[in-house]
Amino acid sequence: MHSEKVKRNERLEGIFNRVAANYDSIGPNYFTYFGQKLVEYATIKEESTLLDVACGKGASLFPASHSVGEKGHIIGIDFSQEMINETQLQIHKQNLCNAKLIQMDAELLDFPDNYFDNVLCGLAITFFSNPISSVEEMYRVLKDGGKLGLSTWKQREQRGVLDKAYSKAFPEIQQKKSVNVSSRPDFGSIEGIERILKNAGFRNIDIIVEEKTFYYNNEEEWWQEQWTNATRGFFEHIDTIGPDALNKFKETAFNVINEHKDAQGIRFDAKVLISFGYK
Repeated sequence: MHSEKVKRNERLEGIFNRVAANYDSIGPNYFTYFGQKLVEYATIKEESTLLDVACGKGASLFPASHSVGEKGHIIGIDFSQEMINETQLQIHKQNLCNAKLIQMDAELLDFPDNYFDNVLCGLAITFFSNPISSVEEMYRVLKDGGKLGLSTWKQREQRGVLDKAYSKAFPEIQQKKSVNVSSRPDFGSIEGIERILKNAGFRNIDIIVEEKTFYYNNEEEWWQEQWTNATRGFFEHIDTIGPDALNKFKETAFNVINEHKDAQGIRFDAKVLISFGYK
């Protein structure tokens, strides 16, 4: 076990604390869907010990608790105490005796080497301050022969709604913006994930592309759902640009998402990479 301290991203922690109560509760619940898919593809054995890294509101934790059975054991960790509190309420409501939650940082797992049969991390690793260290930590705490399951958003072929709307609403700011995203590890492509997992020591790597179309009923539901996930931080930044900046952005975003509208509503074509590797 390690004793070093990790410098927590306090701004991001605050965002997730603020969204915790409504996280994955508005809109099409895609976190729940992909969390269930991660567990389904992981083929977790009964009586396993499992770690769910950045467990959030339990999208993977709750289906995994059924997979390990009453004699199995799950630990869910998250850096957001409010996420832990909200998920703990659901554990009590469902009367789960095989799961417990701990506030902990993914980059420094406070567990012994060779401790878990399975480690899962669903749609979260790209938010970590040091995702490579986190992957190495997941490898460390897995038993020999243990299995990692990781889900990440597949890299978009075209710019997303938020990026398009920001460019249109604030072109003068967009032109000055210079963000170096190339230095971040590539979790959005099959080649990138294979490279990352191999470098960490994982073998028999298997990556599945899972695609599903979700629908928002209308623009307002889409807008409200964005406030319940990490996009809230982006919105809070826009609000500091100037008076009425957020309303300007909202109006522009609604025009952009009309391009994704059909008879069923606002279409969200989700593509996720579900990756597995063995220690």
